[in-house]
Amino acid sequence: MNTIPNTNFLFSPKYRIVSHVLFWILYFLYSGLTYHFNRGFGDNYNFIFVFVIDILTVYYCLEYLIPKFLIKKQDLKKFIFHLCFVILANLSLNFILQNFIFGEPGKDFMDYLGKQTYSFQFSLVFIGMAIGLKIFKINQNNIRQISKLEKEKVNTELDFLKTQINPHFLFNTLNNVYIQTRIEPKKASEMILKLSDLLRYQLYECSNDKVMLKSEVEYLQNYVSLQEMRITNIDIKFEQKGSFKGLMIYPFMFIPFLENSFKHGVSSKGVENFIHINVDIVEKYVIFAVKNSKNDTIQQNSKSGGIGLTNIKRRLDLLYDGKYELKIDNRDNYFNVELKINLE
Repeated sequence: MNTIPNTNFLFSPKYRIVSHVLFWILYFLYSGLTYHFNRGFGDNYNFIFVFVIDILTVYYCLEYLIPKFLIKKQDLKKFIFHLCFVILANLSLNFILQNFIFGEPGKDFMDYLGKQTYSFQFSLVFIGMAIGLKIFKINQNNIRQISKLEKEKVNTELDFLKTQINPHFLFNTLNNVYIQTRIEPKKASEMILKLSDLLRYQLYECSNDKVMLKSEVEYLQNYVSLQEMRITNIDIKFEQKGSFKGLMIYPFMFIPFLENSFKHGVSSKGVENFIHINVDIVEKYVIFAVKNSKNDTIQQNSKSGGIGLTNIKRRLDLLYDGKYELKIDNRDNYFNVELKINLE
């Protein structure tokens, strides 16, 4: 998302009167300079006519032409046509009032035109400036609104993806606990206690956008411990290196890969089952790697990563765009994932 310059003071409705007063102060200051150097307006009466006609022209354009033709109808051609007509009327009215009604009689047309040349330029500059500032304000408001809607859309999508991850994990774990209640009730009670620790982390520690990396890794370790309670015929290793001090991460960035490894890395057949997990912290980078054996199910569905992997890829794109590297190595007898995230 683009960074929007801070123009609140100039273009906020709160400061609308202030910005308009500043504009007309600039108008008078510039007109004072022109009068000081004896250019353009002639006597004071002429300047009064120029000012009154200019202020009417400016607010007609700001309050009528732009809202009607640019904002509502978005018809640039009609806006330009009406704008040209209004400017022509402004210049003609100035010319007639200053030279034929209140001006000095007896001069020819070219003398009148020469006298008005600078006041014409003066009016055009400030009319154009007012219209340009108004269009710029509208554009900034549109950009700000679009940015706000994009942010809301991203946050909504992230919340949706996050809620998909948690029930997916909960469904798998409760199914495992249910099986253990029928086989070994004591172990099932221990699994429920371990599960309560995991849910406590999800409900309370993950209420903010980011969590401590150390807490996220402990969450993974608890998940592995929970799985070890129900699985016996598997070689599980969990290793970590580096310092977690001060590092924070968006929650649930690793658990889908870990879930996937237990889902597809355990076989009831005479296969050497293994799941090896490594978490390395190198300066501001965290490198998460999980390698698991493959059972016959994943051989048949090697291209299917499940809803968890699809969601985590989308979350990575939204939260760490340009700041992560994901490598997936899908071989005949093992599946390896390596995720490197810049946590700066």
